[in-house]
Amino acid sequence: LKLFTVSATDIANKHNLGSKTAPIVNTAMLGAFAKINKIIRLRDLLESINSLVNVKKTENINAAKEAYESVNA
Repeated sequence: LKLFTVSATDIANKHNLGSKTAPIVNTAMLGAFAKINKIIRLRDLLESINSLVNVKKTENINAAKEAYESVNA
């Protein structure tokens, strides 16, 4: 069993996704998931966010990238 961590709340707050009391961590968690499972390529995830997310597109892309890069094993 291997444990991975990522501070999705901090990442969401840094990129102004949601509010301080209710951060929206979805794209940060997707970025971390892509790093962990190695099936989803980061490039494909970012392209999906770019085409499907209508609000705070850049912030969501940057949150996914940061989470991908900051997963701790």
